[in-house]
Amino acid sequence: MFLIGLRKVLSIILSFILGFFTYPISFIPSMNDKDIELSLGAFSSESVFLNGESEKIYFDEEVTFVEDYLTLDGKKTLNFKDITHSWYNYYGIAYSSDAYIRCTLTYRCGAVEKAENFFLEPGENKTFYSFIDNMLEGTKANAICSISFEPLSKETAKFRIDGFSVFNREIPDENIFIQTENYKIGVNLLWGGALSYMEDLNSDVEAVEKDGRIFVDSNAGERYGAPVVNSNVNLINRADTGRLVQQSYYGSFTGQGYENGTYMGNVWDYNPVQGGNQFNENSKIIDIRYDENSIYIKCQPLDWAKSKESITPSYMEANYVIENKVVRVSCRFVDFSGYVTNPRPQEIPAFYCIEPFNRFVYYSGNNPWSDEALTVEPDLIFWPDAGYPNFRSLENWAGFIGEFDDSFGIGVYVPGETTFLSGVFMRESTTNPDPSVDGTTSYIAVIRNMALESYTPFEYSYYLTTGDTDEIRENFKTIS
Repeated sequence: MFLIGLRKVLSIILSFILGFFTYPISFIPSMNDKDIELSLGAFSSESVFLNGESEKIYFDEEVTFVEDYLTLDGKKTLNFKDITHSWYNYYGIAYSSDAYIRCTLTYRCGAVEKAENFFLEPGENKTFYSFIDNMLEGTKANAICSISFEPLSKETAKFRIDGFSVFNREIPDENIFIQTENYKIGVNLLWGGALSYMEDLNSDVEAVEKDGRIFVDSNAGERYGAPVVNSNVNLINRADTGRLVQQSYYGSFTGQGYENGTYMGNVWDYNPVQGGNQFNENSKIIDIRYDENSIYIKCQPLDWAKSKESITPSYMEANYVIENKVVRVSCRFVDFSGYVTNPRPQEIPAFYCIEPFNRFVYYSGNNPWSDEALTVEPDLIFWPDAGYPNFRSLENWAGFIGEFDDSFGIGVYVPGETTFLSGVFMRESTTNPDPSVDGTTSYIAVIRNMALESYTPFEYSYYLTTGDTDEIRENFKTIS
């Protein structure tokens, strides 16, 4: 037993020494894996296919296999026999399962052992990919110790591993952008990949300073007779992790083992938020795929009112695409908590734009898309102070424009949704030449009353566009 322990210690020391010299090399661009492919092979109680080769494993206890499926009647831990690799920050698993599964991966970063959870959805021939924790700070691992599997949605599950691989992916920039001739959009990876940037490239949008305030409009310099202080105006408010345009969901609990957080002096229920938490701590990026035409993000969101240690057992996905004069964002959310919740208003999505756009516009009539007059609410205030006002729009969109009836603005459209919560925080007081980072903001939540259900994927899409009210309406009409 002593010799076995000594051998393990010496192996860790050797791994650390080799890692010390090879870790810097892993940051050379040519050392990044360009081909992210999972190799598949047989799975048994004694071996698993790892990085294209059959590797010996052992379980902490006796396990049962039916054909090539592991029977999960509780938590089972698969241990690798001291598998050391070149440095990696990304892993993938090919699997089949008839239940939702909680997994724990343990690995070594040099001589330090770490552990992190990940979650798998049921299905045949599925794949899951994830970065390891803190990859944006340059964290990399060079050994795999174990993986445990535990069924969540049923007591006993059938589970098979078809392959597991690790990769050294390029560490992306904090902000990722795509653009066309119409828009430039961007996401912030420190804020869960939520939409943090949208610039109209065709409407000569300018920010000007007049009488100590910032105004934004098309050709604002000419319209206001004031100096232009910003001609590349980001229309999305990004003052903190709670702003942006993002996914946010609310649970409501009594007991169930959940400890509520506190926000602004109020007891706060379970609230996965894509951007992070109230302390401006960031959600974890699980996966990123992007090219010149689209951005795909998967994140594990924080619980809004709680510290980063209380990362939620849930995943949010978002796919961003620019389609002519609209930006389409496809959203997906899966919760693995097992909590049972009551129906309550949900934000699909939460939308925060710059405050110089502070006149709320929507269609309040009963004959949608008939070119009847729009309704403008010119004096909205902070929505809690106003009692959380809801507005009904049968055209399924609403927006904010500047101070004139023909001013430039931005709108949000969600097919089939008719209820919009809206308000303005610190109206008519933007002073930053970059209004996207000012504390002032205009807000819209497209509201649907529903329960947050565990083990039930929820999907929807929203669309954004810009222009004066006629242009916004016409752009949304083309996809209605």
